[in-house]
Amino acid sequence: MTVLLLLAAALPGLYVDADPAPGIREAGVECVNIPPSKADAWKGQCANSIDPGATTKLPAPGVRYRMNEARASSAPWVDSNGARYSRGIKGKALVTAGDGRAALAAAEAHAFGIDALVTAGPKDWKSFGEMHRFLVSLPADPLPLLANIGFLDDGSPAAAENMNLLLRRNLLFKVITAPDPKIDLNVKPKGGDPSAFAYEVRQRLTDSKRLLRLYGSEVVVARLFGDTTRRRVALLNYSNRVVEGVRIRVLGKWPKVAARAFGESVEAADVVVESDATEFSLPRVTAYVVVELAR
Repeated sequence: MTVLLLLAAALPGLYVDADPAPGIREAGVECVNIPPSKADAWKGQCANSIDPGATTKLPAPGVRYRMNEARASSAPWVDSNGARYSRGIKGKALVTAGDGRAALAAAEAHAFGIDALVTAGPKDWKSFGEMHRFLVSLPADPLPLLANIGFLDDGSPAAAENMNLLLRRNLLFKVITAPDPKIDLNVKPKGGDPSAFAYEVRQRLTDSKRLLRLYGSEVVVARLFGDTTRRRVALLNYSNRVVEGVRIRVLGKWPKVAARAFGESVEAADVVVESDATEFSLPRVTAYVVVELAR
């Protein structure tokens, strides 16, 4: 196991390329980010002028089921910015999130500790505002990101696909530039089938060493943070619906388990503390769930 770095809580902002509108304030968004061309229109109101040319533009996160396409796997395809975030973002990230994905885009940036702006239309202002209030309500104290796989990223498209599949399989990794002797497993990018690569990595690491395992969903991605006294699990549900019946296993004895979910109340159930690991179930996983575990 290794610690990547100490992540501070990231609170994404709303980016609006439009004149002031009542719907923004009604959504609970008190301050927005705007392009310089809209500065006069927003004069006297809470708005930060941001040059979009100085940001890193990213697509919306989500999931594609592609039921009508022939492919090797029937698993849904998760569209995540996780690999891009893991590599590092130059300046602020500007995520174009329409069609109901603004809340997920904000949650994803928060889970990866990224300074991000989310572009969303009027239909998504309310959901963004609700997610922003949820993020503000979460514990603000930072915890180190935990990983036990070192990924020697060479910047290639194949490496990006490798990382995408590691993320989807919840194989916790960090990007490194040289082999790390303190980490359980160091791996290099590999061309070909990224799913086969992820399986090979899992076999080499072994499930007994995995810091976290998740059962019951192929569209929920987990991030793990912690120190000597506690763990924090961040769960991103990339689908557009609630996932029911997810079970999580975290290495270590953590008898106190408390969950907070976006949009509704969720309690951890069937908590089992073993000699080397703790398991618990979540009856429902909304777009973003954060679970605190302590001794």
